[in-house]
Amino acid sequence: MPRITEERREARREQILDAARACVLEHGLEAVSMEMIIARSGLSTGVYRYFKGKDEIIGAAFTQATSEIGAAAAPILASPQPGPPSELLEKLLAAWMGYALSGVGAAAGVDRMPVALHGWSYAQADPQLRAVLEASLRGFRERFLPIIKQWQDDGVVAASAEPDAVAQLFLSICLGFVAQRSLTGDVDAQAHADALAALAASRPASGEPAAARPAETNTAGP
Repeated sequence: MPRITEERREARREQILDAARACVLEHGLEAVSMEMIIARSGLSTGVYRYFKGKDEIIGAAFTQATSEIGAAAAPILASPQPGPPSELLEKLLAAWMGYALSGVGAAAGVDRMPVALHGWSYAQADPQLRAVLEASLRGFRERFLPIIKQWQDDGVVAASAEPDAVAQLFLSICLGFVAQRSLTGDVDAQAHADALAALAASRPASGEPAAARPAETNTAGP
């Protein structure tokens, strides 16, 4: 019997993880069983050659998703031309959407974004997974700091703003997008970017109070 290549092993492992994600979306994390995952993967009991049980599969799926989402955001945050805040936000949300809809096999055509909500909850009871999540989120904020400082140099963000606070805000927007889209299904990345641009346009770039700006002239008369 020919030996399974490493590439084939990795493909089967991914097949199992995608099957688990699809099952979580359909049944909820608590209701998912190994029998469901095995049936969805189409690998019969061969699943146990790769994972000992459900918890190990869910943990692997969570860790992999966290890594892949971070990898999708990395080149955007490392770009020497990040663009204005609204443009950068649109790129980040589009990257997350691209990941969410990139599933193959059992997850083909399945929006994997709602799985994140299950994963965040699951990680709170697992110290190792929680540490992975915290490290990923803190890493996002740290990679954001040079961009914010560049915005401050360019006058896009007030010089008085605390860069880490701005990074926290952007992370909250991204996480909130995931939660809202998963719960309502009717939010849009471009709409978020347009709304942020509109909010930024209502404030002076120099950071001076809005009240200090001259009143608009009413050319239509009283």
